Amino acid sequence: MVLSINELVHGFSLAVEATQFAARHKRVQAKFVDVLKITVIGMAIAHVVIYGLVFFPLFLLQAGNSAFATLLQYDSTQSTLALLSTRGAVEHFLDMLPLLGLDIITHVRPAVFASIFFAMLSEIDPEYSDALKSWPPRRFRWAKIKFAIQRLSRRYLMTLGASLLSRVPYVGWVVVPAGTVSVMAKFVGYPLSGAVVVLSVIAPDSKRTMFFVFKSLLAMSDFSRDLLKPYFSHLGAKPRQQVAFYRANESTIIGFILAFYFFVQLSWVGPAFFILAQAAIALFIVRQTPRPPMYTPGATWQLTQDKEEPKEL
Repeated sequence: MVLSINELVHGFSLAVEATQFAARHKRVQAKFVDVLKITVIGMAIAHVVIYGLVFFPLFLLQAGNSAFATLLQYDSTQSTLALLSTRGAVEHFLDMLPLLGLDIITHVRPAVFASIFFAMLSEIDPEYSDALKSWPPRRFRWAKIKFAIQRLSRRYLMTLGASLLSRVPYVGWVVVPAGTVSVMAKFVGYPLSGAVVVLSVIAPDSKRTMFFVFKSLLAMSDFSRDLLKPYFSHLGAKPRQQVAFYRANESTIIGFILAFYFFVQLSWVGPAFFILAQAAIALFIVRQTPRPPMYTPGATWQLTQDKEEPKEL
């Protein structure tokens, strides 16, 4: 589905409205502050520990390496680069630590975030909240694992195939640009995706920026699924049904997520903004989805009106 500017703007405006509403909710305020405190204190402790156990020894190794290189007259370039690379990898891990913890909690203790979602939902539309709560949550663990394996395998095989085909003489250079056009066209259409690829060929320095934008679009998709877990689990939505829902509301969802995504990526405060986003998504659900009926044994609820469920990349 090609992204719609109007729906992107609509989704973003929903996010702004939902954030203003959530920010006035006392429980959301308290949870936001609690998570912010825990994250900041945890990051401060992690920095002290990592600096003591990793960075200080690396500093000593780097100083010793420089001293021995001077005394013994050998080229220390490779060893210095290795030490700097190690430090960079540890710093990256440290920056990602709060988000890694957040990702673990969303899978191990989903009830923590579901309670925030339903607290907000009950404030916006009590009848919708009661109806959704009446549906017993279902997790479909095996279906989720199977779907994730299939999706990751498909992406890995596509990447591997592109890598191998790109080495074919004379035509190999076409493979990666053609694949990029094919994938990006799902978001922005063929004319714009083709223009993006041409620009990356003409101006190689733009590749990093374009890769960041494309990666962010995919990450927003995963982020939205985390926020929608309480809604999906209570209605018994299987992974492919969730993908169908996402594709049917793709532009609006991305516009909504865009208001939170970059704040959530901030290592020291990201988890707190995830709490705000989890509360705000309740307004999106009320405005963009029909209210389900009260649950009766054996009942099912179709998330979208699509007859065919699209396949994940």
